[in-house]
Amino acid sequence: MLDLLRQVVTGLEGFQVAGLAKDCAEARLELLRRRPDLVLLDEILPGESSLDLLVEILADAIPVVLMTGMENPTHPLPVGVSRRLIKPDWRTLEKDQARFAAAMSSELKGLQA
Repeated sequence: MLDLLRQVVTGLEGFQVAGLAKDCAEARLELLRRRPDLVLLDEILPGESSLDLLVEILADAIPVVLMTGMENPTHPLPVGVSRRLIKPDWRTLEKDQARFAAAMSSELKGLQA
């Protein structure tokens, strides 16, 4: 999933991948090393809850977009999260890149406002 996300985000105008993490511990290190302008956070991470990490990220005033594997998520977004995106898939990469580009372009406009 990390490689797939890197590929999708790298192709988006106005965005670059600052770091990647496979769990909350790695994410904390990356957040300390490079204060990103935006975090794509998987709703379900191995080990510790991503919602615990979310609280820390939002406390540092870093915008967050949640990533999910659910096709039709109906649970509410946590307070402070701007949107939820369905994770890309290798089988539908071209379509997913277009979907991500539209969503992230909208997100970029919101960050610049």
